[in-house]
Amino acid sequence: MAVTRISGLASGLDIDATVKKLMTAERIPLDKLNQQRQLVSWKQEGYRDVSSQLVTFLNDKLSNLSLSASINAQKTSITGDTSSVSATANGAAGGSTMNVKVSQLATATTVISSGSLDASGAKDGKGGKDGSLLKMSDVTGGDGSVSISIGSGTAINIDYKATDSVNDFVQKINMSKAGVTAIYDSGSGTMSITSNSTGSSAVTLKGNAFEKFKIASEVTNQSDTSTAVGTATIGKDAKVNINGLDMTQSSNQFTINGVQLTLNSVSPTNQSSQITVTSDNDKLVSSVQSFVDAYNSVLSLMNGKVGEERYNKYQPLTDEQKKDMSSDEIKLWESKAKSGMLKNDSILEQTISNMRTAMVQGVTLPDGKKISFAQLGISTGTYETKGKLFLDTDKLKSALDTNPNIVNDFFGTNNAASTQNNKFTENDGVIAKMKKVTRSALENMASTAGTSKVSSDTNAAFLVNSLLGTQLTSLDRQISDMTSRINDKETNYYKKFTAMESAMNRYNNQASSLASFR
Repeated sequence: MAVTRISGLASGLDIDATVKKLMTAERIPLDKLNQQRQLVSWKQEGYRDVSSQLVTFLNDKLSNLSLSASINAQKTSITGDTSSVSATANGAAGGSTMNVKVSQLATATTVISSGSLDASGAKDGKGGKDGSLLKMSDVTGGDGSVSISIGSGTAINIDYKATDSVNDFVQKINMSKAGVTAIYDSGSGTMSITSNSTGSSAVTLKGNAFEKFKIASEVTNQSDTSTAVGTATIGKDAKVNINGLDMTQSSNQFTINGVQLTLNSVSPTNQSSQITVTSDNDKLVSSVQSFVDAYNSVLSLMNGKVGEERYNKYQPLTDEQKKDMSSDEIKLWESKAKSGMLKNDSILEQTISNMRTAMVQGVTLPDGKKISFAQLGISTGTYETKGKLFLDTDKLKSALDTNPNIVNDFFGTNNAASTQNNKFTENDGVIAKMKKVTRSALENMASTAGTSKVSSDTNAAFLVNSLLGTQLTSLDRQISDMTSRINDKETNYYKKFTAMESAMNRYNNQASSLASFR
């Protein structure tokens, strides 16, 4: 029930100030609960800062570095005929050499209509006066459908409306999954259909619209063909000789032994392209440096969190305390109060230890040979650097000259095992080890603080079902209950003062009445 609060006119007391003083002591336990809740919330945010960077480390850095193009980078050089062929090597190329001679490029099958249509649909050979106005109703008389297939592929049906223009019809063909490109020339009223892929595959076109345009209904011959209903040019396969072996390819771009070849033109007479594949040491050094930088960034963040000073005398400010402080004072105070939320945290300390162990442990190859990070020119510096890595690029380049596979062996060995579990062994490559360490840390933080295992968003919501999430739920319930009790007590104080004021008013009125009889 609402209580009417009256001023202390009868008693002369400042009732609001008196109640406020009485409630100050009552609010101390509530203030402590709110401060405790704020500390738990700040701890959650500290975990989220770390988890966000770990997710980035896992998804952006480790996943990119695990690609063979990063840890087994290869480059190609071409001598002799340098224009007829282009080459790009992937990690599977190895140190190969190819002698390539191109005798024929691959081309695509094309079908061209032999008839033409004007704006009224008449076949006068002059084309339309305005091809954009030619409607499918002029061509076929109504709604319809056509089908297109390449080789033995599935036929793709394309529906059109009588109200569609011919340009609309062409656009529907090009936007479909038929794998062809249609072109309509409004000037001549003719249409062409060209396969998007090269090679000697037949193109089959069926439907009333194609028949009206006088386009060949089916092209099956493996040579140029002229028919009564159109002209078809059958595509050709590429013909190439590689190291004395004649090959036929349906495309001008294909991969042999990890080398992607792109045929640009027929080789000049008595000339060939000599392609040599070697390790791309500059890219390998860049990849290792990228790993070192990403590792140091994550390690620095976690070392900073576990070593951050905790100022216990600086507790979260209450609303009443903030009223008497400037914004700069509040900011400075809270920076102290937030400090050290994850000081000596067991999850972060274990993660730091695991990351450093993964590096120091090195990698044991399947043949029993062991590679240490020092062999790649990587060191950890002095004790004060707390595990920070340093890369000697000159030493790494020297190691690559001696063993071109050393980066791939150290970082990529047994990389597929990274999905098995979160316990690494000396047989895992460093990337596999780091993935396992990172996943383990993310899982532990998710169960403890409710942080995301997949999102790097520092504003992402926390999971409720976590240790800290449960604590916050409990604190919220306690705060709500205590707030209700305090509000009831404050109301009760006002009731009592109101009753006192009412009694004193009655007394004063009675005293005034008695005084009037004298």
